[in-house]
Amino acid sequence: MDSLHAIGFYVSAAISLGGGLLVAFLPGRGSRGLAVAVSGLGIVGLYASLSADFAGLIALVCYAGCALLIAAPQYRAVDAPVGFVWRQAGAVAAAGLFAVLAYAAFRGDFVHATFKGGEIGTAAIGQFLFAHDALATEAVGALVLVALAGATAAWRLRERGR
Repeated sequence: MDSLHAIGFYVSAAISLGGGLLVAFLPGRGSRGLAVAVSGLGIVGLYASLSADFAGLIALVCYAGCALLIAAPQYRAVDAPVGFVWRQAGAVAAAGLFAVLAYAAFRGDFVHATFKGGEIGTAAIGQFLFAHDALATEAVGALVLVALAGATAAWRLRERGR
C-alpha cells in the first residue's frame, strides 16, 4: 500500500474510532445521531481506501439510516440489566476481536483482482464482488441480516403495544 492510501486508511480509522467513542459518551439523541454519522463517514473512508466502493455506498446508507433513527424523537434508550461479569466478558471479547483485526490488518496484503465478468449481469456482479470485495460483501450481508432482524423485532414490539 502506498503512503497516500495508508494515510487515508489511518485517518478514516481514526474518524471512525472517534465517532464510535462519541456515540458512547455524548449525551442527547441529536449529538449521538451526529456521532453515528461521523463514524459512518469514517467507515466509508476505510472502504474507499480499500477500493470497496460498493460496500462503502451500502455502509453510507446504513449509517445514515441509523443516525436518523437515533436522532429521531421517538428513540428511547433501553438499559438492559446485565451483570458485571457479562459486561467484563463482553469487553474482553471486544478486545480480543480488536487484536485479531489489528493482526490481520498489519499482516495482510491487499488483493488486486481484475474484472472478467463480461457484460453487467447478476453472475458478473457476483463474480466481481467475490473476487474483489469478498470480505466487504460478507460485511454487507451481515449488516443486512442485522437490519432485518432489528426491523422484525421493532415491528413485533410495535404490534405488541397495540
